[in-house]
Amino acid sequence: MANINLLKDDKQKSSNEDNAQRQDALKELFNYEDFSMTDPPAYFPQAAKAEWKRLLPILKKDFPMSETDYGNFVAYCLAFARIKQSEHEIKKYGTFQNNKDGSKRENPAVRTQSRAMHDLKAASTALGMTMVERQKMALNKAKAEPEKDPFAELMNDE
Repeated sequence: MANINLLKDDKQKSSNEDNAQRQDALKELFNYEDFSMTDPPAYFPQAAKAEWKRLLPILKKDFPMSETDYGNFVAYCLAFARIKQSEHEIKKYGTFQNNKDGSKRENPAVRTQSRAMHDLKAASTALGMTMVERQKMALNKAKAEPEKDPFAELMNDE
């Protein structure tokens, strides 16, 4: 299956055919099975459950969420919880810890938090949640709307 880049930002005007194809592809995004889970998975830590409940209504309202997005949404919520837990550990024990010999080492929670931030960014990008992705969606929506021809009324007025 060809990779259709719906949000490609060409500096040229799109043809009617391109706009029609883009519209068809956008409609197709909504043809997947709807994201039916409303409750977070039972194994989630509390912070992940809270993020799930906070974010799911927003995503379902603004984006074509489907069952195929489940894995990315789970990854996002778990990464969010790991970031929060890591921050708690860093505040409690500090960014650096002392070894038995007196030397300092980085708190392992710093690395865990950094990986979780990377995971969160990847999942949020995949779900279209970053500012850049939202701008691309808005641009695509604007491109899909036909331009008003100021002379159309004159040509149709016979």
